[in-house]
Amino acid sequence: MKQIKTEGRFQITKFDSKQKEQLMKKLRCYYGDDLEKLKNFYFYFNPRTEKIFVSKIDLEKISINKITGIGLYFGTFHSNDRFRLSIEGSKFVIPKKNFIEIDFEKLKSYLTGENLFQEEVKIENLEKNCPFYIVKYKNENIGCVSLKENIFLNYIPKSRRLDFNKLF
Repeated sequence: MKQIKTEGRFQITKFDSKQKEQLMKKLRCYYGDDLEKLKNFYFYFNPRTEKIFVSKIDLEKISINKITGIGLYFGTFHSNDRFRLSIEGSKFVIPKKNFIEIDFEKLKSYLTGENLFQEEVKIENLEKNCPFYIVKYKNENIGCVSLKENIFLNYIPKSRRLDFNKLF
């Protein structure tokens, strides 16, 4: 990874082509998608937050004095072989395997931060070696979950959870 000059607490490094290909290979293996949409994007890593961002902008080719943020939050490494897509990152993938589908009632539960039970969802080609599964509602990707003891663990951050008692 190549460090990008920044100021203050925001530090980023750019993925080289090998690192990008390793991540893409992992995601292809997890979800069966070719990920063609991502081939023209640049990947950046913020070591302080341990988050991966994607951008159409190559920061090495522009002249800028201060960077406070870059691109779209794509996902997080939980370990070397466990990568979880963010809500927005899941939108880049068209999963052919390792996804679950939920109905409107489960959507409300999921968006409020509740975990989902395995018997409550429609399961599509789940493989045990996949660390995270994409959640779909009406053919729209809305995030990722992991499976632990027949419970799909929810990763929606508290700041993005909905309170349906306040909304409706």
